[in-house]
Amino acid sequence: MKIQKRLFALLTAALLLLPLTGCLVPKETETTADPTASSGSVAAPDGVTAAPSSAAFDGDAIAIELGDIKITAQEFSDTFDQYVNYFSYSYGMDEEMLNQFKGMTEEWLIKYYMPEWKAKELGITLSAEQEAECAASAQAAVDEERDKLLCYYGDPEGNVEDISELSDEQRESALADINDELSYMYGEGYTFDDYLSMRYDSALSSERMAVFSSLLEERFAAENSVDRAAIDEWYETTLAEQQQTFTEDPSTYLDCRNGVALTDDPICLFAPKEAARIEIIYIPADNSDADKLDETRTAMTELEAEYGALALRGENAERQAEIVTEYAKLKETLDALIAQRSAGAKETADKAYADLSGGMSFSDAMELYNTHDDEESGRFEQVVFLDGSEPKYPALAEAAKLLTVGAYSEPILVDGDCCIARLVEILPEGVIDRASIEAEIAETAERVISKNAWQAQQDAWVEEAKAAAVYHRETYEMLINMYLN
Repeated sequence: MKIQKRLFALLTAALLLLPLTGCLVPKETETTADPTASSGSVAAPDGVTAAPSSAAFDGDAIAIELGDIKITAQEFSDTFDQYVNYFSYSYGMDEEMLNQFKGMTEEWLIKYYMPEWKAKELGITLSAEQEAECAASAQAAVDEERDKLLCYYGDPEGNVEDISELSDEQRESALADINDELSYMYGEGYTFDDYLSMRYDSALSSERMAVFSSLLEERFAAENSVDRAAIDEWYETTLAEQQQTFTEDPSTYLDCRNGVALTDDPICLFAPKEAARIEIIYIPADNSDADKLDETRTAMTELEAEYGALALRGENAERQAEIVTEYAKLKETLDALIAQRSAGAKETADKAYADLSGGMSFSDAMELYNTHDDEESGRFEQVVFLDGSEPKYPALAEAAKLLTVGAYSEPILVDGDCCIARLVEILPEGVIDRASIEAEIAETAERVISKNAWQAQQDAWVEEAKAAAVYHRETYEMLINMYLN
């Protein structure tokens, strides 16, 4: 059913914007977003026994109690369904896996409601103003989802982007289609208003949890400052780690310097070898013949391998001569393709170089010539090793060695693209002088230490919440058999 698939896609996408808790997602959905960051299971508390599998499911029954927070069996079922829909395609759906999903659902719900539970325990409440802000944010999110659904159903061709562009007839048609689909999915009489009301409750809950979490973090930060001793310890530990890591794999230093390291502390305290920090005007080549280029390079690589094998064995001199001829022709083709795809980039780079020679600042030239979104800067900076061992920009490293600080190069051809490099500074090998980056060290250390401490506190509170929670498993144990049967 085409309408059904469209709504499935939109409702699934909506889960990425609004919280999972309280959301009803059709079991027929083929793929859904991972509902939680957790992947572990929760062991059953002592003394809890499951009801017989034949027990009827009651969505209004209380599944978990966390203080005065009551989590219904329906909410548990909704979350459980998401784990099944997301993971079962990859890991199967036997009884063992379903029991893991049950444990994961329990843990996720405890983590979700923990901020409100802990805040109440500490006497933290939301003001009337904060409650109103949460309600307004939730309503705005639901209004946006409502308008997107109406636009999508009112104009399946995708020509309408704003709800105001829909005609009354299109609105009526869209609403009829949506109500029809919701009735099919959730039962006769379930309407779009019912769906939006459910989404609002879910969004409001998420907004409130976010505020509770923020208030808890503020109090934790006020009570747990980072002192000088902690900063010094972080510095010594991080320096030792970087000295080992960067020395073993120098490319990780470049990742750190160039901002692609997957860490929370991208500050470099040690350089494994001499490097240069450069600003770049980067003009990409025309990639319309990219496939042809790849095919030519692949053919050349295959010829190189064949020639090498024959030469090593001292076999088939005639074929070796043929390979040399074929390779030369392919090299001519490759050079011609590179020259062709680089022509436009070279022309633009020459214009940029002329602007620089005419007095334009390098910063302004980067803004003008580097591709970037309106809200982003055109500044492009990289760190390269001066020995040329960085595989991506060896030509830029060669250019940097010939520059003085502040000077820029002529246009450089880099695999068909054109670049102009400006030397910002030379970065010496060894431990970076701490005094020169002390402020950055302190800021980074405080951020990382505080973040780690806050995460550890949240984890501890979650464990407290798990122990404090009352699990009424008899209200949801039957979900496993419902899937198995």
